[in-house]
Amino acid sequence: MPAPTVRVLLARRDLGLRLLTPADRLPADALDAEVSWVHSSDLADPTPFVIPGQVLLTTGTQFGRTSDSDYDGYVARLAAAEVAGLGFGTDVVRETPDGLAESCLLVGLPLFEVPYRTPFIAVARYAADLVAEQAYARNTWALSAQRAVSLAALRADGLSATLAELSRQLGRWVALVNSSGAVDRVFPARALTASARASVESEAARMLRGRRRAASTIVETTTVVSLQTIGASDRLLGVLAHGGDDEVDPAAQQVVTGVVALAGLALEHGRALESAHTAMRDVLLRALEDASSLGLELGDPSGLAGADVTALERSASRVAAKQRSTIAAAQASGPASASGGDRRGIGGGLLATLDDADARARASALLAPLSAHDSDGVLADSLLAWLEHNGVYDAAARTLGVHRHTLTARIRTAEQTLGRDFGSFADRAEVWTALRFARRV
Repeated sequence: MPAPTVRVLLARRDLGLRLLTPADRLPADALDAEVSWVHSSDLADPTPFVIPGQVLLTTGTQFGRTSDSDYDGYVARLAAAEVAGLGFGTDVVRETPDGLAESCLLVGLPLFEVPYRTPFIAVARYAADLVAEQAYARNTWALSAQRAVSLAALRADGLSATLAELSRQLGRWVALVNSSGAVDRVFPARALTASARASVESEAARMLRGRRRAASTIVETTTVVSLQTIGASDRLLGVLAHGGDDEVDPAAQQVVTGVVALAGLALEHGRALESAHTAMRDVLLRALEDASSLGLELGDPSGLAGADVTALERSASRVAAKQRSTIAAAQASGPASASGGDRRGIGGGLLATLDDADARARASALLAPLSAHDSDGVLADSLLAWLEHNGVYDAAARTLGVHRHTLTARIRTAEQTLGRDFGSFADRAEVWTALRFARRV
């Protein structure tokens, strides 16, 4: 079904509607504006009960039979309320007044005649069918678009693939602005003009300075640009912007909102990964320096400060090999020597290297609110089990021997007590690390 418009209503032959205001004397888009609903009223001022885009039907009882009725005032009120068209039920009370047609032409409002044989409800029902069919079509499109976007998120460069797919689905350019307020990437690649880029960056910077979730719409020449922040308040990660000929409808906005959530997860993960890489560099540099102090010649560690992860991993392998040789030699010379290099408590890997008094003190400080609230340690035990089961409630609940709903309540209590957002990867990782340090498991 086509979108409901006055032109589409007029084309329905069994309704018998007839345009009284000549099309060539109306604004170019007057007959093609989308109709939101059809309503009937004979009030002298029906505007409190109409909505923009609505077609109004009337029998004209409010005008009486005199020729001095205030048609101009009546039509002006309808135009101010953004009524899309006026239908007059002819011969119910009287024929359509010529003065009414003249007033409608004056403001560019389409006026059509509804014949006596056509009940108003028939016009309203046809329009309602069109509206419902249009809504169904848009919802179906939204589901299809969300599926395409979700599949794109699984590709190698998930964020870029997601934004490119959003651009294709919307038929609009899409830009990602980073947390510093600069455009990071655009799809299609050269769709953003220099002036549009400047406008987007200026508005995005203003939104980011607000440090709260927000949405905004600006007009750049003939392009309507919509912007929406990414991330939680006080933890904004950037802004998603998209532009086209007009604003998107609710169905398209649903798809955009989904992409904003996906982008937030991707950027949060990237930030956490970068923090982990930085921590790894620091740890490996310290390990290399420690190795050098033991007389293990592995080269100058200062050159690794800007190295990539692969280079660091190669260096770590060399350090590990040297350390294994040192420990083996110590074990061969006696148990007392070997015990000095064996660090126990938190397990192997990167966390074992980081485990020291300072790290445990920071972990205790982070967990202090939970410790004060959780004297028997039940919440801490539950939280650690839940985190180590990747946030899967059923699996963690089975391990703990409690009902899933009980575990859910405990996790919510822990989240509120710690003032953390467990929907955030970074917060979950930080709390898990603190629990491991504090427990020394």
